[in-house]
Amino acid sequence: MTDPVAARRAAIAAEKERLARASERRRSGGSAGASGFVQRKWRWIGVDGGEAVDTVLQVLKHIEGSSSLTEDQRGILSQALEGAPDREALLPTVREGLASLGPEAVLRHMRALWAAGVRWLNESGLERCRVLCSTAPGLELVSARSRAVSGGPAFSLFATAATRGAVPVPNAVLAQVLPWAPLSVLDDLIDHGGLLAEDEPWAARDEKEALYLRARLVPKSLRPEEAARIGWDAMLRRRAFLADETIVRQEPEDVWDLLYDVVRDVQLASLDALDTALPRPQQIQLRNLRSGALVGQWDRDTLRDRGLWKLMAALWRPTAPVDPRRSDFYALVALNRAYDLLKSGDLEGARRQAEPFVRERKKDPFLPAGLMEEAYTIAAYVAAVTSPEADNDRAAREQLALAETYAEKAAENGDPVAERNLAHVRAWRATPRNKRGMMTNPFLELGLDHGQEGWDRHCRDLFREYEQVGNQVAQAGLNLAQDRIDEATRHEAGFDVFFQVPLDRVRYDLPDTVSRRLVPPLEPMVRRTAVTSGADLESIRALAAVELLDDFRSTAPHLDRHRPTR
Repeated sequence: MTDPVAARRAAIAAEKERLARASERRRSGGSAGASGFVQRKWRWIGVDGGEAVDTVLQVLKHIEGSSSLTEDQRGILSQALEGAPDREALLPTVREGLASLGPEAVLRHMRALWAAGVRWLNESGLERCRVLCSTAPGLELVSARSRAVSGGPAFSLFATAATRGAVPVPNAVLAQVLPWAPLSVLDDLIDHGGLLAEDEPWAARDEKEALYLRARLVPKSLRPEEAARIGWDAMLRRRAFLADETIVRQEPEDVWDLLYDVVRDVQLASLDALDTALPRPQQIQLRNLRSGALVGQWDRDTLRDRGLWKLMAALWRPTAPVDPRRSDFYALVALNRAYDLLKSGDLEGARRQAEPFVRERKKDPFLPAGLMEEAYTIAAYVAAVTSPEADNDRAAREQLALAETYAEKAAENGDPVAERNLAHVRAWRATPRNKRGMMTNPFLELGLDHGQEGWDRHCRDLFREYEQVGNQVAQAGLNLAQDRIDEATRHEAGFDVFFQVPLDRVRYDLPDTVSRRLVPPLEPMVRRTAVTSGADLESIRALAAVELLDDFRSTAPHLDRHRPTR
């Protein structure tokens, strides 16, 4: 019992019961049924008072029937029961008799002797008996005078159980208690650092408890099938996330659900919830990532984690051209920004963003060939479709020539789409200005990817929006783009009649890999056992009481047997 309030109530109840028994004896006509002369004999062997004599007699009656006692020992007990205790032989006989009883009986008798004031133990045994018989052993053990109290394996385990792990089991006896200690007590020790991985407590337990203790102390040692055997979902979900496997959502959401939502699906609305769920180190990394998105600056370790690129790109909203030469991440962001500006109709913005790609330098950092082909394609498209807006014919011709140069670079590796784009540019250059058709891609004018399905439904939705605001110019442009697409569907070449951007849409995709930077480390399994039950504590207390028999005195303590009795 470690609750101070409950301990106080138990102590009050025990005192009331003792007073009631004493009152009953007084009403029945005697203090303990023993005369003053007999009480003096008992005081000679350390039993002081009628109540103490009664208690000792009850103990002697119980152990008298033990089959392990010899005839001489039974005679010594009979002599004591008749009122003539042998000062030299009685205590060793009582010890032998108690040793033949079960632990619960030993504890019961030890408690009775302690309550009656019978001190038949040596000094160290008295200290342990005081703790074992206390109604609040936890408080007794943490008091200043009891910190040095020590004993055998059972008493050491009782001290740990009573203090919920605050008092550790000494290393000298740890191996002896591991096979039988309640699992909740081992959890107490783990919680307080009194049981470590090097102690290998799982070696002394059955298979299921061994797996549980390994999960608590050496979680990385468990295989997935072992974790599944004990239902350790936290480890299994972490492993599934890292292996990019499907994770079944939980209610309420845990950190793995939130990591999947934010890092994999880029659901920015769940950012704050993820921030709350992450452990402190990963929480700091997430906050650094978010603050870096304000200016587009991150440390090298963050940039190396390709699994974070989607989230970084979603958080960052650059307002100026991005330098693609800084790293692969910045190159992808720059390419996507140029394409998004192109689809939104900001051709000048797309040109400025494509320019860092196509601008020749003496020592250019390496950029993937696929990204360069896409950048040259965007630059060629912008140069071509804006050429009619040039100030004069010469400037328009120079712009088309530049478009052809960019288209040639995009087609250097033989990409069939790039070669077809190059043929379009060359055809435009060879055609007189007043005979050229429209050079723009109608899909891009509509804000769609080239050849995107559902374009007709998109056109209807846009038409209704323009109609609501009365934008007739936009409606006319929309009708023209729709007519061009309709005409292309009837053409044998299909949508190949348009300058196609991008060459390969996959090149614009950010990596769909698992981030490890924000993944919390594998933590030990959380405790599953409840507080040690009263029954378990009493069982340990009884075994500790048996250990007290090793401290039983061989000679009785000296008391003044001539002191008058009352």
